[in-house]
Amino acid sequence: MATVDELLALNDEIAALVRAGVPLEQGLTGLGRDLPGGAGRVATDLAERLGRGDPLEQALAAQGNLPPLYLCVVAAGLKSGRLAAALEGLSVAARRIAELRQATATALIYPLLVFLLGWGLFVGFTAFFAPTVLPSFRDFRVPSAEVIAWFAALGPSAAWWGAIGPVAVVSAVAAWWWQSRRAVSLAGGRSVAWIPGARRLLRLCHAAAFADILALLIEERVALPDALRLAAGASGSRSILHDAEALAGAIERGAAPREAIDLAGRFPPLVAWLLSAGEGRVLVSALRHAAGSYHERARQRAEVVQTFLPIGLTLAIGGGTVLAYALIMFLPWINLLNTLTSPST
Repeated sequence: MATVDELLALNDEIAALVRAGVPLEQGLTGLGRDLPGGAGRVATDLAERLGRGDPLEQALAAQGNLPPLYLCVVAAGLKSGRLAAALEGLSVAARRIAELRQATATALIYPLLVFLLGWGLFVGFTAFFAPTVLPSFRDFRVPSAEVIAWFAALGPSAAWWGAIGPVAVVSAVAAWWWQSRRAVSLAGGRSVAWIPGARRLLRLCHAAAFADILALLIEERVALPDALRLAAGASGSRSILHDAEALAGAIERGAAPREAIDLAGRFPPLVAWLLSAGEGRVLVSALRHAAGSYHERARQRAEVVQTFLPIGLTLAIGGGTVLAYALIMFLPWINLLNTLTSPST
């Protein structure tokens, strides 16, 4: 599967070639030599297929390593006759997800180092410190002696379980990094959906893509049911696609958009209202304005998430590690001091 960076590079180059009016098979042949890795191989293969007369949509589908979302965007762009605009809209959303992924990886470095250090200290505590102080805690009948005994009992097996924590955490981070770099993650953004604030960012990106491509299709007089299906598929949102299918089916059965708009309960609210109230050029202009509004809100949300994400992860992971280790270390000592200073001792 192509990576997000490779797909973005290929996408930008195809959009530039279309805008410049350069025949794709000629431009992609040169790109295949210039682009690195998988993007170059895809460009070369596309050039060969286009040279044999294959349509662009079919040539892309034959690659087998491009996400369905990308194919939907290309199909919508070709249908509207505005392929470059459709591809550029995808690039905006894809870059926000890629930047969020990069910011998350950077923000994880410091908390991960704190966790690994804290884990190492905990292993040392169970293997060396707890067995050493346990006799004293028992002699003075400190209430936390049984807790220290439990930690001391872990010490002999620390050689094998001590490595499990770091290996598991590092493996999980590596697996997330590998999974999130695949272009298929653009469809639903599941690889970044766990990040606080990311779900809202994804919904705004989906809404912007839906409104933008729907405006392109309606402007080119594509039938509304077809436009809804194509734009919803290109948005990357399953919920929007599901509701678009229901609304398109109702319109094909003779219902007016304003009468069937209740079937699109998961549409972006502004888009749903525009579909029920507007038509013609007014609708196209309003949809483009809505798309611009969603893009701006997505940009602002991305800036907020990227600003506060390092702080949040440091407090949650790093702060949690420090607090846990402090409690393990200092609570027994507090119990010991209280026992020693107690009048009954």
